Amino acid sequence: MFCSQCGVNASGKFCHECGCLLQSEAPMLYGPERATKPGDWEQDARYENIIRLDAVRAVITQQAANARQGVSGESLLALYDKIVASPIPLKNLVAIVQPLYASWGIGTGKQRTDLIEIPIGRVIAHTLCSFAKHGQAFQSAQQHDTGCVLNADLPSSVCALKGNLTISLLRHELHTQVTATTSIPGQLYDWGKSHRCLEQFFIDLKSDLGLPASVNLRQVA
Repeated sequence: MFCSQCGVNASGKFCHECGCLLQSEAPMLYGPERATKPGDWEQDARYENIIRLDAVRAVITQQAANARQGVSGESLLALYDKIVASPIPLKNLVAIVQPLYASWGIGTGKQRTDLIEIPIGRVIAHTLCSFAKHGQAFQSAQQHDTGCVLNADLPSSVCALKGNLTISLLRHELHTQVTATTSIPGQLYDWGKSHRCLEQFFIDLKSDLGLPASVNLRQVA
């Protein structure tokens, strides 16, 4: 299989190049796999075909290499623990409190849905490149007949702890319906983190991100 974080051909549980967790893709629901031709990849709603394109994998690798590593909430709390003496380190306390609050149904997040004038194949490519650009580790894909759902981690930051980013894509002729959802369990507020994440994601969808025109894309054999 191919690592969707850096794009290399890898096997086992973790990618030997970037260390990202490798996960098998969901079974196809639309019948036997069909190769994506160079001229029709932008209309292809199948995640597995898009990730096999050379140029898409190359841009994912480049974006992942250039991704900025921000300060996580856990790192900030660990620094605070060194400055202020506490009987229970805040970093350890959060590791207990966050899942506890999540089990009580406490959490936050936002959702945004737009109809984008971009074919679904290119939107899939943009989504994977956007994940890599912002250090949002790809986790899984669920495929269906007219689109797919892509799931990634929402990294911990000074505003909020680790969460999830889910992108649901549905094909509408030459348009794509995009629903982006953030979910941060165990916190009531994320201080604008979800809003900024969704704003940046939809900006990325309308940027080229280094992806060339379809005539220059070639599928991996």
